[in-house]
Amino acid sequence: MDIKELLINKAKQNKKRIIFPEADFSERIVNAGKIICEQGIAEVIFVGNKKSLESKINNTAMDIKVYDPNDCQLFDAMVNHVVEKRKSKGLTPEDAKQLLGDPIYFAVTLTDMGYADGMVCGAEVATARTLRPALQIIKGKKSIVSSYFLFVGKNCATDDCFMMGDCAVVEDPTSEEEKIIADLMLEENQKFGLFEPRFAFLSYSTYGSAKSDSVTKVAEAYSMFKSEHPKVQAIGEVQFDASVSKRVAEVKMPNIDFNFPANVFVMPNINAGNIAYKVAQYFGNLTAIGPITIGFNKPVNDLSRGCTVDDIVLVTAITSIQCN
Repeated sequence: MDIKELLINKAKQNKKRIIFPEADFSERIVNAGKIICEQGIAEVIFVGNKKSLESKINNTAMDIKVYDPNDCQLFDAMVNHVVEKRKSKGLTPEDAKQLLGDPIYFAVTLTDMGYADGMVCGAEVATARTLRPALQIIKGKKSIVSSYFLFVGKNCATDDCFMMGDCAVVEDPTSEEEKIIADLMLEENQKFGLFEPRFAFLSYSTYGSAKSDSVTKVAEAYSMFKSEHPKVQAIGEVQFDASVSKRVAEVKMPNIDFNFPANVFVMPNINAGNIAYKVAQYFGNLTAIGPITIGFNKPVNDLSRGCTVDDIVLVTAITSIQCN
């Protein structure tokens, strides 16, 4: 069984309610929703015109819930919820009503109120349209929201999958933020249970071979993480080759106690992360699943606008597992 099947089967074991704000204007979302429902991966919730959406799913004999922003008994309660969430910004009830006219704000608010467990969006809209409402209403459980990629496929170091973050959200994390990104990836690993994590805090320096503020930042992030998680395998600051090759590590870090190769890579900034994941994807011929968003109080994931129906199904399974 491959990793995608494992993720889908894991989602089926504890079905969650996943909301899709783009159903009214995305054929891919509607088709994916039908598959998700038919296969029992998650409970599907659509946002949009109730009559139009019900006609699209009428012949499928499945239980897909539809919330219509123009005819919703919860609307007044939702307005109050948004006003409370944004009171520090001086948001008025009229402002809240206007926000809730946006299907993404509408879906985010339903999720934050407990009518959905997680949200999947981005097939038709840019990343900012997905994440900004979530940051304003659902908010993060720590000081930042981050992301990672899950890589699948045969490579030179291991046949196992591995994680890399942050490659998409936090541009230049401080040492404290980099440590939090590692914390969040550790939480994710525990939810998915795909492999025993071995962290590498990556740099162009290995154990002080170079001196700079960026090297110090990575070393401090590693030190904070290791102090809080002493039983988790971790090394840093370290160059990539020394994190995956025991032969190289023995030259650069004699007597290091680490079970090579690393499989969770904490990137020093988004430049390094974005470049590295695309090199792995295109030159390494690996499948990069993501970016998978981490750190929200309730899971929210952003799709690529080039996504396929199968991609939507997989991201929904991942989002459902994140809800646990």
